[in-house]
Amino acid sequence: MRFLISLILICFIAATAQSQYRIEGELAGYDQSEIYLGYYYADKQYLMDTSQVEKGKLVFEGSDTLKPGVYIVVMPPDNSYFQLMVNEGNPNFSFAGEKDRLEQTLKFDNSPDNQLFYENLAFIGEQRKIVEELRQKMEITEDEQVKTALEEKLEAINLEVTSFQKELVAKNPDGLTATLVRSGFNIELPKFEGTEEEVQRQRYIYYKKHYFDNIDLSDDRLLRTPQHVFFDRVYHYIEKLTPQHPDSIIVSLDYILGKMEPAQEAYRYFLIEFLNKYAQSKIVGMDAVYVHLALQYYGNGKAPWVDESQLKKIISNAEDASPTLIGKVAPNFVVQQKDGSNISLAEVKALYIVLVFWAHDCSHCQTSMPELVEFHKNFQESDSGIQVFSVCTKLNSDEPPCWDFVTEKNLEGLPDWINASDQLGGRSYMHSLYNIKKTPKMFVLDGEKRIITKDLSVEQLYEFFEQTLDSPTKG
Repeated sequence: MRFLISLILICFIAATAQSQYRIEGELAGYDQSEIYLGYYYADKQYLMDTSQVEKGKLVFEGSDTLKPGVYIVVMPPDNSYFQLMVNEGNPNFSFAGEKDRLEQTLKFDNSPDNQLFYENLAFIGEQRKIVEELRQKMEITEDEQVKTALEEKLEAINLEVTSFQKELVAKNPDGLTATLVRSGFNIELPKFEGTEEEVQRQRYIYYKKHYFDNIDLSDDRLLRTPQHVFFDRVYHYIEKLTPQHPDSIIVSLDYILGKMEPAQEAYRYFLIEFLNKYAQSKIVGMDAVYVHLALQYYGNGKAPWVDESQLKKIISNAEDASPTLIGKVAPNFVVQQKDGSNISLAEVKALYIVLVFWAHDCSHCQTSMPELVEFHKNFQESDSGIQVFSVCTKLNSDEPPCWDFVTEKNLEGLPDWINASDQLGGRSYMHSLYNIKKTPKMFVLDGEKRIITKDLSVEQLYEFFEQTLDSPTKG
């Protein structure tokens, strides 16, 4: 096993401190002067202790309590490593083995779960050798009867391994070794009937429903296991088994967090992880997931670790974003046209409305607004029913130059194109209603003023309407 280190040794424990944990080891054939103790955490690994080594003997000890999970002993200079099971917070055990044959030789005193872990590894290793030999024979033989006999032997080994591991789990249900072994069990799918499509659909539904049958999401120890055991499983459920639509993702996140909540550390880690992930998502519409997590969890006291100022910021950001989530009716507002006459969003009637907020001193608007004009001309030729509602966001003394921009960028005199600004010093409340923190900001509304997509570039606007209307391509 190899441990590719890009890690920093977090802390050294004073040798004179009263030990909460003490792990002694002896590694025959180990000739380095130092060795390190680390641990897994979600999708990362960290080093936490170091030991001097004399004639292969080492001691890890410290005054801190070790949180239950899988720890790693990292051996320089090649950074190979092996794993240790910690079920209780103040372990005191020892091990001995040969550095180059750890899986076969490692033995433990005062740690039955570690002994069980390496007995399992040794058994699997022996069976793997037999399997490799049988497969090599299958590759070179052309005799079908011989192949059939070899396949039967392979199946028998598979059954033997399965039986061995199920018995291990049954006899040691609470140990970390059993937890890790159980997590590797396959989901056994029943036989379904129907068309191929119906069968595939039933298999998917069943598999998703039973995906976590062999993993207890309320077990905090899982946060300190190899990435594939827990972290990757959670994200596979979210990203591969869940349709990538905000409503579906929200259901999956609520399910996972609900199962995790008894495991306070895992619950906290993943709630923070999910909130940050969807706050930073560049995928259109995923802000709905952020809003849900912020309001339903942080806003309802389910994130007690957050300080008051940060909590207010999270909730405020979610409340600002909430009115303009995809699927909601766009908030009405009143602005003014060049001649000072009022116009409201409610007055704009079209099959589709492209609502764009811009500023005359925005560098991106300098290029995107002329591009939007070209887009509009292309789609006007196809009688697409698209109306552009173009609104400058500047106020007070900064507002008059909006109209110079309109003239310079040829935004006026276009059919089905309305230009407007707030000439009354902010009475439109558009900035707060539409959470305008930067420009340009674009929304596409349907005939009922419902938001169907948003935050698109002009390039993406072409793609959206080409798919929606089967209309002419750009150019």
